[in-house]
Amino acid sequence: MANDEAIIPVDILTYGAVDNKFKNDVTVTATAIDSPDSPKQRPTIQLQGRRRTTSSLGQAEQPTSHQTTDDTLTQIGNLFKKIHGFSIITRYALYVLPVATLLVIPLALFDTVYRDARAGNIRLLGFFIWLEIVWVGLWVCKLLAKALPVVFQAACGIVSTGIRKYSLVLMALEIPISLFLASIVNWATVPVICSFDQDHCHDQWLVTLHTVCLATIAVAAVFLAEKFFVQLISINYHRKQYDRKIKDSKRLISILDMMYDASRQLSPPFSREFADLDYDIFDPDTSGIKKKLGQAGIRTTMINDIGRARDKVTSAFGNIASEISGKTIFNPNSAHSIVIGALETRRASKALARRLWLSFVPEGKDVLLVQDIRDVLGAHQAEEADEIFNALDKDCNGDVSLDEMIMLVMEVGTERKNRASSMHDISQAIEVLDRMLVVVVFVAIAFIYAAFFSKTLASKTAQLWSVLTGLAFAIGGTVTEFLGCCIFLFVKHPYDVGDRVDIDKTELIVEHISLMYSVFRRVDNDKTVQVSHAVANTLWIENVSRSKAMKERITLGVSATTTSADINALRVELKEFVRATDNARDYQPDLDVEVVGIGNLDHLDLMIEIRHKVSSIKMAPE
Repeated sequence: MANDEAIIPVDILTYGAVDNKFKNDVTVTATAIDSPDSPKQRPTIQLQGRRRTTSSLGQAEQPTSHQTTDDTLTQIGNLFKKIHGFSIITRYALYVLPVATLLVIPLALFDTVYRDARAGNIRLLGFFIWLEIVWVGLWVCKLLAKALPVVFQAACGIVSTGIRKYSLVLMALEIPISLFLASIVNWATVPVICSFDQDHCHDQWLVTLHTVCLATIAVAAVFLAEKFFVQLISINYHRKQYDRKIKDSKRLISILDMMYDASRQLSPPFSREFADLDYDIFDPDTSGIKKKLGQAGIRTTMINDIGRARDKVTSAFGNIASEISGKTIFNPNSAHSIVIGALETRRASKALARRLWLSFVPEGKDVLLVQDIRDVLGAHQAEEADEIFNALDKDCNGDVSLDEMIMLVMEVGTERKNRASSMHDISQAIEVLDRMLVVVVFVAIAFIYAAFFSKTLASKTAQLWSVLTGLAFAIGGTVTEFLGCCIFLFVKHPYDVGDRVDIDKTELIVEHISLMYSVFRRVDNDKTVQVSHAVANTLWIENVSRSKAMKERITLGVSATTTSADINALRVELKEFVRATDNARDYQPDLDVEVVGIGNLDHLDLMIEIRHKVSSIKMAPE
């Protein structure tokens, strides 16, 4: 998906996804790390590619500068391009001047040769002067609408920086604002038409034109209000729901970028220590096939070399584009591009996590410590090393195992894809809402023009209200459901795509969110379930994914002869269990053991409350 960009209105919301790249496993002489049957006691792991304590970071590879003299534009094309890109005023001048020049021709004709040409009692010269004003005024209003967000941001930023985000709404409303301002200009300049015939300003066609322009102002205002309402929902909703998540995701991805950059300086890509992992990272879709071909005795060196040559060629073009534009463009060999590509698939995420962990953990150790990161990055990056370790050590126990590293990287990739899907679904829902409101606006436009031109409309107001009342009874249930779904989705919003939720005691995973309904996948049997928002709005919804660290209560029945000393001994044993080295990653050190009942006077009911450190990790699909 893409860049985890800032939150922007639905019209300009983009969330691009980068093509995935890479995958495979590493040779392990002990029990497989990610196997569900792995024992709790972790032996010292002898893995291929472990960092030697004498290793040091090499110098970062400087990108090669490329220049090109190939230019397919002619001198006139280059001049046009320079004028077009010089400023917005010169760009708009290229649009305004040709049509304005064409309108000068009839102006000159009706001022000289056809001086007495008239429409009714009014000279056509005034009409074409008004058309010239309308055309130029339209682009002036568009220029003002484009400058309005900048002025708003500068002015309101003095009062409160939090208001600046609404300049994004003004940017998305550039066309409606420009149309509204242009309609006012058109109405205000209609008297120019009769400037040469002041005694005939009340001609019927001129009065009709004046009325049309006045009605257009009301129509443009209604259209602007509808677009403003939709954009306000979009900017507030996206900022409220995703701003914090996107910042956290960017922070974790930047940390992975930094770690991968350090890792490939220690061991260049496709070196002997990490060759298998790098092929998984860079080409996860074909690494499985190449592995099977290798097991069958078929050499895959040529296939690997072709893939590497492809990335080098793409990187070369990216360097050329970067030199021209000053920005990093399609460079597949940059650390960020590699990390983003690896996060797209499960195999590549595992391979990336293993490469990073093995690059930083020295020989003879089976956990990553903060000192290991400091040793690799150097003393001048001690603060960055502490920040990296704090982000990796989710359970705050002072070290990071290979299991934790794999789960963290996979969680980052899964959250990133789920957030992209959720933002896409919500953007589509907002677009559906926009289209429905546009239908209402068209009906309102018809009434507005009818009110301005129909003298009998006011006398038939009672009949119109009776028709509207009957229509309200006919579609009242649909309107109520529609408004309830909008409130449920945009105001309450109890879940996002990928969340694990419990609705009516049914365990579900959110697959898709629409304006009127959501699609879930049941955890117990993988069935697809569609639930209307109107129905879900009346049910209890427990969001497991948003709950973070949770606790559970276990009730046990013990003999009625159990003494307080035995209960205290049980409490001590359980505390030793949760504080043990192997369990401290999963459980918080405190727990409660309470007597909550005596049953039928023949036993005691004990309630044991255990607190977990982290919630369950959502894995990406294969």
